[in-house]
Amino acid sequence: MTQPHLPRLESPIVPRHPVWLYPAMMIALTALAVAAAFRWPEHARLSYYVPYTFLGNSLAPLPYDGYVIWLGNHYPIWLVVVLGVAGTVLIEAWNMELLGRILARDSTRGFRAHPVTRWTLKLYQKAPFWSLVGTCILPIVPHYPMRVLAVLGRFPMWKYQMSVVLGRGGRYTWLAALGWALHIPGKWIALASVVVLIFAVRGARHMNQYEEPVPPADSAPNAA
Repeated sequence: MTQPHLPRLESPIVPRHPVWLYPAMMIALTALAVAAAFRWPEHARLSYYVPYTFLGNSLAPLPYDGYVIWLGNHYPIWLVVVLGVAGTVLIEAWNMELLGRILARDSTRGFRAHPVTRWTLKLYQKAPFWSLVGTCILPIVPHYPMRVLAVLGRFPMWKYQMSVVLGRGGRYTWLAALGWALHIPGKWIALASVVVLIFAVRGARHMNQYEEPVPPADSAPNAA
């Protein structure tokens, strides 16, 4: 019996620019942010907001939302939103490029052909744009899986970035507005962020503890 053909990405993402372009841009902007923090120390936390946005929207488990809430209590909401969205658009471009390069490899054929992947992709394709916007603006569903689905579904980059602008822009707006309205002390924001991070890490470790069932020892073939 012939093995069914595992599907490939119909249009593997092959970026037209060097792989180092986006990292170089983020490193340069980070250097400028650090220089600005030394030049204007009274606004250092606003300057560090740009590189922190790169980390907070990557795979690093950083409590990012609390930073936005704190900034909303000290700076104009529009400034917090503009800087946050600009940094997010750049890091998301790199996220999607990395995922495109990874998912276009033959080593990911099994993942792409998995029934769960197909079923999830089918659901996503019913409303791809608004699914992305929803996971960007609400902290209920993680946005990381949506990046994978966007790549597998060959979602246009400009539409993906538009969903990021709308979704993250909305999220940063209500977070900054929350800080402006409630004037939450920074120490309480930091404490809550650490608690959320601890629960997130514990949840991830609990999921990683799952292992495939090991067959009973008596079922193993006897040695000669």
